[in-house]
Amino acid sequence: MRRHAPPLGWAGASWPRGWTGAQRSLVLVPTVNKNANPDPLPRKEEEKKEEEEEPGEDGPKPMPPYSSMFILSTTNPLRRLCHYILNLRYFEMCILMVIAMSSIALAAEDPVQPNAPRNNVLRYFDYVFTGVFTFEMVIKMIDLGLVLHQGAYFRDLWNILDFIVVSGALVAFAFTGNSKGKDINTIKSLRVLRVLRPLKTIKRLPKLKAVFDCVVNSLKNVFNILIVYMLFMFIFAVVAVQLFKGKFFHCTDESKEFEKDCRGKYLLYEKNEVKARDREWKKYEFHYDNVLWALLTLFTVSTGEGWPQVLKHSVDATFENQGPSPGYRMEMSIFYVVYFVVFPFFFVNIFVALIIITFQEQGDKMMEEYSLEKNERACIDFAISAKPLTRHMPQDKRSFQYRMWQFVVSPPFEYTIMAMIALNTIVLMMKFYGASVAYENALRVFNIVFTSLFSLECLLKVMAFGILVSDVLVSFPLL
Repeated sequence: MRRHAPPLGWAGASWPRGWTGAQRSLVLVPTVNKNANPDPLPRKEEEKKEEEEEPGEDGPKPMPPYSSMFILSTTNPLRRLCHYILNLRYFEMCILMVIAMSSIALAAEDPVQPNAPRNNVLRYFDYVFTGVFTFEMVIKMIDLGLVLHQGAYFRDLWNILDFIVVSGALVAFAFTGNSKGKDINTIKSLRVLRVLRPLKTIKRLPKLKAVFDCVVNSLKNVFNILIVYMLFMFIFAVVAVQLFKGKFFHCTDESKEFEKDCRGKYLLYEKNEVKARDREWKKYEFHYDNVLWALLTLFTVSTGEGWPQVLKHSVDATFENQGPSPGYRMEMSIFYVVYFVVFPFFFVNIFVALIIITFQEQGDKMMEEYSLEKNERACIDFAISAKPLTRHMPQDKRSFQYRMWQFVVSPPFEYTIMAMIALNTIVLMMKFYGASVAYENALRVFNIVFTSLFSLECLLKVMAFGILVSDVLVSFPLL
């Protein structure tokens, strides 16, 4: 709205008689743009309708606008039926149930006895599962086409995985019961492809697929960390070779320490039986005689399985080409402590952090489509999850309970309790095997004193807060 010249619609384009300049200046006429859209509101409604008509991620997927296998157009009844079946919600749920039952049947098979009665029953179930997956594969090929256009069946890696699994099962079934097929180990190994069936659930569950994509995308950064990992592993392997090369030998007779004495026979006592065995000079299974074996041994140690035995061999190692002596070099355990800090703890946490960071970045990319910024979303989430803090404070400030509350929540009281907790922890650490009676009695007296002080603290807090306290941090000391 603005001040305007004499209205164009008036005859002669002149002002009415008797109007003063002030009256003319107060006349407001809307500005009209002839080139503008005369009806903008219906256009917005049309845009909204178009957005509603577009299928979302959770809605039914449109049929590809290409002919399937050069013979099935978008109006073909068979193709439209296959497209309708694939977009049914219950069809997807049924496929997920079949995948779950197939995984359970696969785990229930007896691997020791292939012709066991249980396996014969599960084999018929496997026929049914394979038939369902074959039906799904065929209707997908009819609906999407094969490979020549965008969105075709073989242009999706998950569909290729389904095709390999189903084809392997069909080929294995074709040779089942055939004498020639029994001799072909490759055909028999095709049944192993059934273990890939649970991977079919990744594509069908969006959250699971998001986690899988996150792990795959994080592999780009993992390669850089893997290079650093191998570099540090090589450094530790070289150090281990310098420390333990040629020192992991032993005699089967533990009483012999040198190779020259490891000769003849010795007596071995087992379950009230005496057996004569030959003395042999051997090397432990895992050793550090060269860098390759050192890398393998350190990798075994990093897994956490059987590494105490390797640690014992390292601590007992004496000199090159000489047998072990129990606890000869206890300081060698520092090498494994440092190794565990660097590899199983530090690098594993780095790999986990990379996956978490990648997952957060993907979440931020998905959130960029929304109108709210990251800080605004964080503020809203904090406001939704925020809960008011409860302060257990007596109402009457002149009461005895209020005075006790003031004393209990005062900083000097809290610092005193923390000091007693620290001293009590030190007293608990002072116990050891073989202590004298006087020492044990002194520790017992200290424990009684600390228990009495903590009981007094509990009593004071009950008097200040009451017995029924909803705060866990306040009520925990009562236990």
